[in-house]
Amino acid sequence: MAQSKSPLPPPLSPHSSPSQSVQKTGPDTSVETLISYLVAAKRSLSSIHLVHRATTILSEARSAVEGTTGLIARTAYLRRSLASQLKILRGVQFELEGAAHGIRLEFQSVIKELDATEKKVAQCIGLLKATKVEDGFKRGTNTSPAETTEQCPSGEKDSLYDFVDDRPVEELKDAMKAAIDNVQSAQQEIGQSIQTLEEDLQSINEVLSNKMETSGTESELQQPHVPGLLTLLESDAREMADSLQSLVKHFDLCVTAIKHTEGGDAAVAQTVQTNDLPEGVGPEAFEAPAQPMTEEERVEMLHVLENDAAEVDDVVIEMQDRGADMEAQLDKILLWRERSEAFYNDVQTAFNLLEKVGGRLSSYVAETARQSARWAEERVKIEDGIAGMEDLCETYANFLHAYDGLIVEVARRRAVKKQMERVVQEAHARLDQLYEEDLAEREVFRTEKGDFLPGDIWPGVTSLPPRYSFSRLDYDPGGSVPELPRKTVEDALRRLKLGIGPPRRTE
Repeated sequence: MAQSKSPLPPPLSPHSSPSQSVQKTGPDTSVETLISYLVAAKRSLSSIHLVHRATTILSEARSAVEGTTGLIARTAYLRRSLASQLKILRGVQFELEGAAHGIRLEFQSVIKELDATEKKVAQCIGLLKATKVEDGFKRGTNTSPAETTEQCPSGEKDSLYDFVDDRPVEELKDAMKAAIDNVQSAQQEIGQSIQTLEEDLQSINEVLSNKMETSGTESELQQPHVPGLLTLLESDAREMADSLQSLVKHFDLCVTAIKHTEGGDAAVAQTVQTNDLPEGVGPEAFEAPAQPMTEEERVEMLHVLENDAAEVDDVVIEMQDRGADMEAQLDKILLWRERSEAFYNDVQTAFNLLEKVGGRLSSYVAETARQSARWAEERVKIEDGIAGMEDLCETYANFLHAYDGLIVEVARRRAVKKQMERVVQEAHARLDQLYEEDLAEREVFRTEKGDFLPGDIWPGVTSLPPRYSFSRLDYDPGGSVPELPRKTVEDALRRLKLGIGPPRRTE
């Protein structure tokens, strides 16, 4: 803003006589010059509208500052309340996210356990498929068409897996797949619910953040220099009023100078139009008698008038500059008020959004609770499936170990059978020996004593020794005990003693 200048010096009060006032000495006292001073002075008085505008600006600025200050206070209160409620909602959101995260961790743990169990079952099934039935078990066996399986189109069961019904495994897998799909669907619904809540809260933050981006920081909205602006406006308005008062006094001094100049009133009547004079001032005002003034006073008055006339335009320009500066300062205050009102409206918009979020909050919480209960139900199903697969895996493992036991048992039975056959062979040989010995003794007896005994004394005296034979009394539907390779038996026996896996003989 332009620096304040000293007001025009006040005109001297005339007190010299009329006879002395008409003398022309000192500065330029021509009527034309005085008339030009008068016209310029009158033209400068039009700057009164600047003073009126300054008063309006000052009043409007005060009103804007008062209203905006209260609006900022309400906005600050609402923002604090909004931040507090947003903090609560964020806490609820974190709780929901924590519950969802807990479900994900539990689900991942259960899935990890399920994968491990499925891997064990697959390993057991792989071992069953890899364990071929010994050829010795196949020989002499009769397989009916009803025993034919899909694994063995020819009706012959080549591996232990051909003796297993895999339908329970598939049924368990299907049941757990359905449970897993339900859990994943529940997780998606929980995630969508939490995402919707996040979008709701983010929309509130965006309303506030967008306004801060367009309106500047909150410190700028507070306008800490507003009191200084008002003080500056008041100073400018006061200076402009003082300058206008100086211009009025300068005009009055011009009128006084013309009154004390010979022919001044006639010159005014001839050269100055009525509309060139201020309201209420006509040519007749210059015909009024002038107050007495000494020549020295008149010269001093003309000096002041001449000096003031040179400054009239500068004073008007300064008033215009002050007016422009006041307009600029008012624009700043009005812009500040506009931004503050817009920010207040945005805070109200955020509160409306917050009310809607609060209305939907119960549905978010209920959805998370419902999906948590759903997870608990599906978790039981999955864990039951895992337990069922563990049982199947244990059954398969027992089958594999039982097959090892069968191999060892067959070897034992074959060994016992051989021992029994040796006993039978040895018994047959002993019986044959006893028969021959008995037969020889009987012949000796018959030779030595037979002729002296009557034939009817004992009918058995001439009979042959008894003969004995051995035969199986039971029926073996499985045929003879197969003979297995020695290494197969030794491997099975070793696995049974060490408690390790089943036989691995593959073709």
